[in-house]
Amino acid sequence: MKSKILYSPKPYFVLAALFSLIPVLNNKYPNSFFPLVPAGWVEIITTIAGVYAAFKALGYWWAILQVRSEAKAWILQAGQNRKVPETSDHNDVVNAGRYVARLVRNVDEDLREINPDFSLTSLNRLGRYLSELLMEVEGEESGRIRLGIVGVYIGETLCRAKGWEWFFKSDPSLKQFSFLPSVVHKNGKTIDPFEVAAKAFNEKTSLMGLLGDIQ
Repeated sequence: MKSKILYSPKPYFVLAALFSLIPVLNNKYPNSFFPLVPAGWVEIITTIAGVYAAFKALGYWWAILQVRSEAKAWILQAGQNRKVPETSDHNDVVNAGRYVARLVRNVDEDLREINPDFSLTSLNRLGRYLSELLMEVEGEESGRIRLGIVGVYIGETLCRAKGWEWFFKSDPSLKQFSFLPSVVHKNGKTIDPFEVAAKAFNEKTSLMGLLGDIQ
């Protein structure tokens, strides 16, 4: 699947603002800007250019919103489609643990932008980075990949920083994503790091806000 090229609206918003200032500055300092062009023409041309730049900016901004909305839907679907059989085969559970361990080993590459050190403060950095990860989601599989990477990092951070432990579960129907139903637990409490990740991607509540006061 070919990635959709998205352009930032910021340069066009800046251009629109600049075009709106030119007539004002030209009237105030006529000899410094367009001394040979009538002020009326300067105003007409810059107004047309400013409106065009504003429409381009709004178009790019809307395209980004659409991509983010679709990405959130894919990730939400990936979280909802996890199922745990009533009886799990031991080998399936072992394989789920192996998938998690592999993602932990690859975290330096998968999340290098946040300097992943499995500290609680790194979860704040992760929360700020989720909006960029959203832009990489283009379908169901890439949604599961990002959900897996973020969920594993959250779970492993809780294990290393706060003494929680992984409890591996497997949904064989998800194949290489069979580990997604796994949870972490401590003192009778359970946290589903992948559910937390899915909610954090939705951006209604911060990642640390979802985790609350972790003990």
